[in-house]
Amino acid sequence: MLKLIIRQANWGVLASVFAFAIGFFVKTYVIREVGIIEWGKYATAHIFAMFFDTILSLGIPFVILKFFPDFMSNSREKASSLIQKILRLAIRISIVFLVLMYFVTPYLDEYVYIKIDAFSHLLLIVSLHAPISIFMGIITSLFRSVLKIKEIVLYGTFFSVPLRAILTFVVFQYTSNIIFFVAIEILTQLLTLILMYWIFHKNDMKLFGGRNFEEYEVTNDVKTYGKKVYATSMVLFFSGQSLSFILGIMLPPDKMGVYSILLTITALSLVLNKNLRKIFAPVISKLYSERNFTELNNLYKQTTFLISLFTIPLAILIIFFSDEILNFFSDTGDLIIYKSYLITIMLARVISLLAGNSGTIMVMVGLEQKELELQSIRAVLIISLALLFVKKYELLAIVSLYIISIIFVNIVQLFHIFKKINVSPFSKELLYLILISVPIIWFSIDQNYSFQLYHYFFISIGVYLMYFSIMYYPLKKIIKELL
Repeated sequence: MLKLIIRQANWGVLASVFAFAIGFFVKTYVIREVGIIEWGKYATAHIFAMFFDTILSLGIPFVILKFFPDFMSNSREKASSLIQKILRLAIRISIVFLVLMYFVTPYLDEYVYIKIDAFSHLLLIVSLHAPISIFMGIITSLFRSVLKIKEIVLYGTFFSVPLRAILTFVVFQYTSNIIFFVAIEILTQLLTLILMYWIFHKNDMKLFGGRNFEEYEVTNDVKTYGKKVYATSMVLFFSGQSLSFILGIMLPPDKMGVYSILLTITALSLVLNKNLRKIFAPVISKLYSERNFTELNNLYKQTTFLISLFTIPLAILIIFFSDEILNFFSDTGDLIIYKSYLITIMLARVISLLAGNSGTIMVMVGLEQKELELQSIRAVLIISLALLFVKKYELLAIVSLYIISIIFVNIVQLFHIFKKINVSPFSKELLYLILISVPIIWFSIDQNYSFQLYHYFFISIGVYLMYFSIMYYPLKKIIKELL
């Protein structure tokens, strides 16, 4: 089973590493060109666009993934009619949203985002992301529903990411205006969307091929499912993004810029776990339906250990080179004062990593209602506490709430999972990995060396070789299972 998961995750991991590596350097380059304040404005506007993307999507991508494959197998006319209804609805929603934004953004600038000067123009342009994201979610879900994951990776990553990078490096030779970066992102997304639409329309189904004589009437089960996943997606947005949303409203844009940079750096630790989640979900569902809890328990332990073995050394290297990484984003050295925040968020990410894909397991083993309740509680607590403390304590409050909420959610998830099916991510190999990592992490925090370029290469290789040597026998056992 582990072999199947690793094999299926290959494309996703390759695409994510490729996208993150290029995206990381593009972000770094743009931040250095435009400055932290302008980047903070962009990050605030982007969170706003994500919020309305979540609202306007109406859970449509999940509906497609749930019902479209069956319709494609049993009635292509029904599938065609459903997707045409969805596309026409998305077009109407997008037009209404953009018209409203044209008139509303000046008032948002004046009465909501009072800490940000001259924000309405940028907010309006970034808001174009929302309707584009709606259509991208629809097209991507269509490809996923017919099991064409490779095409998503090929066009959604290997085409769009290098194109955005090339355009960014060329355009920013002549300007340092963040508006041009937004324009490049929108252009890249539109070209990718058009390309994917054309390919699906040509090879799989004519998405706007004319009306059917007998249009499909959306049934109650489709509507009920759509409402349920829509409510869940709204809760998850507020649970995961409310801190950034509140920060953008209550604090100056430079604070938002710093917070965005800290999350960007520490997100390196999420790449492998994020891709595993997509493959892990159906496997969990299958094992749970078969009541094969022994295999599920072993798989949970193996995947958590394997991901931790590759990610904890990376987290240590980020902490070890934290001064240099922060200076990479700003050569003035003004980001060094936020080093403690970077280290703390990174450690919180590592602690969360040790819980494995606990959220996915919750949803796949019949605990989705508990997960929804947990995320709702998290969202309410974060919003309430943020409104109370952010104005006085600023980033300290934001970072503290972020860390506490992550650890709280993971502990509760692990409790419910163990209570329901008696499985956990903790193995003796993982506990040993934790024990040897504690002094190494402490050393990496306490170090104060000056590094040359070659140090990054040799120290990085040395840290991974050390971990692989220490964990040689459990790693060898897993490799044998994969071969």
